[in-house]
Amino acid sequence: MNVLFIGYGRMGGALGDAWLKGRLVDHLDIVDPGLTADPQQGRYARLEEVPADRAFDLIVLAVKPAYATTALAGLNDRQCSRAVVVSVAAGVTEHTLSNAIGQRSPVVRAMPNTPVLVGAGCTGLYAGEGLDAARKAVIGALFEAVGTAYWVAEEGLLDAVTAISGSGPAYYHLFSEALAQAGIKLGLDAELARSLAAQTAFGAATLQHQPHANFTDLRIAVTSPNGTTAAAIDVFETEGQLRELVEAATYAAHRRSVELSKDS
Repeated sequence: MNVLFIGYGRMGGALGDAWLKGRLVDHLDIVDPGLTADPQQGRYARLEEVPADRAFDLIVLAVKPAYATTALAGLNDRQCSRAVVVSVAAGVTEHTLSNAIGQRSPVVRAMPNTPVLVGAGCTGLYAGEGLDAARKAVIGALFEAVGTAYWVAEEGLLDAVTAISGSGPAYYHLFSEALAQAGIKLGLDAELARSLAAQTAFGAATLQHQPHANFTDLRIAVTSPNGTTAAAIDVFETEGQLRELVEAATYAAHRRSVELSKDS
């Protein structure tokens, strides 16, 4: 499989490096002005430098949303003759991307999150018209190589995916940050407080990933009646404040995702 990456920053680089390491792709051509150009290694600073007669199986668009349509418009018929375009440009709709490439290739929108950098990502995928089952399976496998991947039937559901898993890592980081700060105020050394918060988050996530794990049951298992955990949970659950705050936050992220899609 020959793959062209347009953009090879943190996200693009994490995907490409993982696919090469796992031998899921045969060759990468990379266009990124931030890299040292080396045509022998398939690295180019500008799209115009990519051989015009090279046909790609997959074209990964990993640029900032403002540059997405311009980048696709720069591809010639040969380069995208058999390709699927996979875009990780947030908020740019399938319709906009398809028009930018002149309906010459089917388009898949992907919403990966930052844990793909360590092979523990969560990616939402949506396929536009024209993508056959075989190529859909290949694309799913590529994103499974950096974590887990889930297809959604409607493009609008990617806004919900963004609000939960796309932005979600930041929510957990914020909670861990607050937990560590609370530990410091209780007298713990800063590094110990950070390590306790990080390892606790890791352990809790590992439990959640056990087969048939239930979030409510896991919480109850830790919460002995009238114990220390129960005292903390009572604070979180007072008048449903935590749940209402989480809901309001995810709704805000969802609303902003919808707004960005409308702007594209």
